[in-house]
Amino acid sequence: MQRRSLLAALAVRALPAAEPRLIIDTHLEVWTLDPKFPFRHPERPNLTVAMAAPIENQVAQMRDFGLKYAVLINPRYFGWDNSYIDYSLHQYPHHFVAHGLINPLDPKVHERLRYWVKERGFQGMRFSPIYHPKETWLNSKEHHKLWREAEKLHAVFNFYILPHQMPMLEDMCGRFPGVKVVVDHAGKPDLKVADPWPEFRKMFRLKKFPQVWISNSEPYEMSELKKYPYEDTWPFYKAIYEEFGPRQLVWGTGYPRPRWELPMDKELEFVDRFCDFYAPEARQLLLGGNAMRIWKFPKPA
Repeated sequence: MQRRSLLAALAVRALPAAEPRLIIDTHLEVWTLDPKFPFRHPERPNLTVAMAAPIENQVAQMRDFGLKYAVLINPRYFGWDNSYIDYSLHQYPHHFVAHGLINPLDPKVHERLRYWVKERGFQGMRFSPIYHPKETWLNSKEHHKLWREAEKLHAVFNFYILPHQMPMLEDMCGRFPGVKVVVDHAGKPDLKVADPWPEFRKMFRLKKFPQVWISNSEPYEMSELKKYPYEDTWPFYKAIYEEFGPRQLVWGTGYPRPRWELPMDKELEFVDRFCDFYAPEARQLLLGGNAMRIWKFPKPA
């Protein structure tokens, strides 16, 4: 009996350790209060922020929670100046890829894209038509040059966008299939209205484009309950999963430490426990596998 117990213990001890899963944060906003990087928010020029969220915090958090890579996003505090994102990217070249901001109303916006990609090593840009709810620059003829340039550069665009603006994005995705597109924060369904579904479903037409991914991220921004685990958001994440399937989803958090909405352990718990509709293989693709097909991440040091 003792011999069998010893053999069993040895067998357990000999089992290989579980492989760490691939986790990539595809939406990481960082900022500093260092005056070398002044705020220039386009819509809120007098904006002040009490706390910094410097790149060093995120490097520590990636280590603590086993994140492999992250995609840096300019949080708009710096306006069209991507200097801090550029600094962060080159300070930690084995951890990150970067998206900046460029002014969509600049007649030479395509040249700005080329500069940040060719000269500074960025892999894409974020556009925020959500700040311009009545404008139509997203699919204007003037922007065709920008999208053609993005195809040449193999750039990635991510969009912070309202549901009613989805048809404009659909138009451009159809015209320029060589541009990879990520829709931020689940397409921002408006849970304040009585029935958000008719407008929200406009995003589902994007599922026909294999170069489009939806970011199932930031439930606290969507929720009207404003209390973890944000039960009112679950049907929307589930609908995105059912419509787009597991290969067109990515995951991101939004903000690094200090987190005033959702700390990283809760971010991961939200996906693992409360979004229980994901199949195990879908969760692997959401948390990291799909991101590897979108961006060219650096080789580890």
